[in-house]
This record gives sequence, C-alpha cells and structure tokens, in this order.
Amino acid sequence: MRLSKAHKQVDMAKKTPSDFNKHDDWLAYLRVEVPVSERPFALAAGRMELFRNFYRVRQVEFPSQFANVLTRIETLRDPERTDALEALNGEIFGSLTRRPFDEAKTAGSEDRTPIVASPQELIDQLLDHLAQKNPYFALWLVYKRGVGERTVAKDWGGYLLQELGFESTEEIAFAQAMSELDKILNLYRYWNRALPSLAFERIWFLHYLRGPERMAQTRAVLGSLTTELVACTSA
Repeated sequence: MRLSKAHKQVDMAKKTPSDFNKHDDWLAYLRVEVPVSERPFALAAGRMELFRNFYRVRQVEFPSQFANVLTRIETLRDPERTDALEALNGEIFGSLTRRPFDEAKTAGSEDRTPIVASPQELIDQLLDHLAQKNPYFALWLVYKRGVGERTVAKDWGGYLLQELGFESTEEIAFAQAMSELDKILNLYRYWNRALPSLAFERIWFLHYLRGPERMAQTRAVLGSLTTELVACTSA
C-alpha cells in the first residue's frame, strides 16, 4: 500500500528527506519547490517516509494498522488530511519508543525463523546511519579523524564554535552529546553488548527532533546507555 497523494506531493520536489544529510536542507528545498499552502502536508509526508524507510531498513513489514489508517487518509482533504497524517506520525513514533521493535518482526514471521543480527552488527548499522544522516554526529567524526591526522586542533569545544557559531548553543550541546554517544556505542560494540530496549529506535531518530524535545530525548538515551553499561561491567 502506498500513500499516493503524499508521494505525489513529495514528487513535486523530486526529493525526499532521505536525500539530504541535514533536515534543514530538506526544509529549505521544500520552500523553493512546494507552494506554501501545500508545505504542511509535504512535511508530514516526508516524516512518514522516514518512518517507512526505518521499517524497510530493519526488514520489518510496515504494521497493518498504520497502513489501514493511511488508506483512509487518502480520502481526506486538507486541512483534515494533514492533521490526520501528523496524528498518525505521532502514533508511529510513539510505538517505536514504547515497545520492542522485534514484536512486529515476530508477528510477521510465523513460518520462518527470524535472522537475528549480533549486537555488533546492529551497532554497526546504527553507526553507519548516524554517520550518513545525522550531521552533528558526522561533524564529530570529521573532528575525530582530523585529530588523528593532526589536521585540526584538539579542542572539540573550540572546533564546534568555529563550525556552528557562538550563537548556536542548542546545536553545540547536541553535537557534544553526539560525541559522547559515539564513545558509548563503541564501548557496547567492543564488548558485543546488546543495546537497552528501544535505544536503537530512539537513537535513529534523535536528529530529526526539534526544540527542547531533542535534548530531553538525547539525555534520556545517554542516561539509559550509561546505566546499562555500568550495570554490565560491574556485574
């Protein structure tokens, strides 16, 4: 099942959020390519595409209850159509952060044994996604590589001020958190430890969040990762 109108709207811009390294670049592109009256729905459709892509990457079938709602949304007109799609996006994101993602995988795999990736393989997949799609995580990787090659100064804070500007306090805080996330994830990878429940899904979408919610979610993720790691190493 496809959300035909959503894809038609996104096709007007000829690109989807996955084509951009920065969410802000996607927003800037929409401002040029999509009429003002149609942007709210294009934005909602773009977010839906991110969620659907997440299910595809995880090789899990898109839940039927969400697909059925999408079918009904196709029959609506704006503003009801956009409101309904935004509400559905909220439900999908909530489901990803409330329950183990493997439940959907098990439900759709009655006749075959699921192939379960090792903790290291899952973390490699997550790190690769962050390097490609999370610009703040990628900024940390550039800095880390530059330190190793001695092409940048060793002051990470100064590097962030240079790259993001003195007024970008929220962005700097998030970038600093991404450096901590990289260090913690690599510890989990080194010890082949499974991430805490729901951590994979929450980390995957962190950089798409905006405002206070982004740092609140980030602190919660870092806290749960650290707590679990301390418990494992002290056991």
